[in-house]
Amino acid sequence: MTADAHYRIAYIDTASDLGGAEKSLLELTARLDTSRFTPLLLHSRGAGWMKREDTGHLQKIPVFSPGGVMDRQRDRVGSKTLRNLQDMLASARPVYRVMRGLRNGRADLVHTNTLKGHLLGGLAARLARLPLIWHVRDLLEEGQGRALLLQAARTLRPRVIAISEAVARQFDGLSLRVDLIPNGVPLERFTPGEAPESLREEWSLRPEECVIVCVGRLTPWKGHRTLLRAFAEVLQECPECHLLVVGEVAFWSQEYGQELHELAERLELGDRLIWTGFRPEIPEILRLSDFLVLPSRDEPFGRVLVEAMAVGKPVIATSSGGAPEIVLPEETGLLVPPEDPEALAEAMVRMAKGSDLRQKWGQTGLERAAQHFDVRRVVAQVQGVYEEMLNGGT
Repeated sequence: MTADAHYRIAYIDTASDLGGAEKSLLELTARLDTSRFTPLLLHSRGAGWMKREDTGHLQKIPVFSPGGVMDRQRDRVGSKTLRNLQDMLASARPVYRVMRGLRNGRADLVHTNTLKGHLLGGLAARLARLPLIWHVRDLLEEGQGRALLLQAARTLRPRVIAISEAVARQFDGLSLRVDLIPNGVPLERFTPGEAPESLREEWSLRPEECVIVCVGRLTPWKGHRTLLRAFAEVLQECPECHLLVVGEVAFWSQEYGQELHELAERLELGDRLIWTGFRPEIPEILRLSDFLVLPSRDEPFGRVLVEAMAVGKPVIATSSGGAPEIVLPEETGLLVPPEDPEALAEAMVRMAKGSDLRQKWGQTGLERAAQHFDVRRVVAQVQGVYEEMLNGGT
């Protein structure tokens, strides 16, 4: 790659709903050095997240259509994604469309951002003889899904960017180049400060009440069942607490959303539990909170943990997946076993009653976020991977 060379990077994202992967992708592409790189986005037609987010800096090429293999979800990738010959044959059309999009966009390098993107976009990139990066943001359980991903990795031989050590370990034993580049957040948006009074008024929250926040899509692996059961115990000792559950039900999880509401009713959480649905003003909501809880099972990274730390809030997460790489126990927050309501409730009560701890851990988390999780670091590292590959590296 010469000093004055300019390259077109094709990002492939198959998601319909907004998630952390899409947020991170947009923050990366918005900060690329445009004197060297032009970002293209090959995406799903009618993707809802693209209507909510600023994508004006991207050249957009719709290549995926709803239905069939494109409607398989991350949660069941092991048993549902490309599981048989019928699905593999159904994948031929989106692969062809990706190849056409790469050709029309005059792409020089392919950077895939989702599981289906790795498989479909990866095959298209190899058929088009283009350099290939998988930005891997998922942790898959042992089974068919992980076996499929690893077999595809052996066949396609991508350069892998892993967002956590937990994610990177999935590729142990394979002769692949794996770069560990943890996610970052835009620190200019996530800063300490006061929350707008309008939010407190909207949810009828008094300043003296403890506000606990959970941010994430309502889908089983995010651990909301555990959270609700734990919160019921918290209210026995801290009846002044409120829990804000921020996020919407994924299109494949409508029944799960109903299950959560029914569980909340059985637990008699009443108006102490507030379902906010999707909210765009996450920095302001985090500033409103006293602390954040992320009860996921095998969270690949835990982007919202960094966001909360960046606004000076302590966090509670589970000791699985990538969260332990972010949270320092007894320094920036607490870690508890996954799917353990009693342990989670104990941690929440301790945090709710410990205003001095919250202040101390929040300050340490703020410093850690600034030092290790600035999105500008991510951009510099990813561009370094581009330069190496476009100069003939692997």
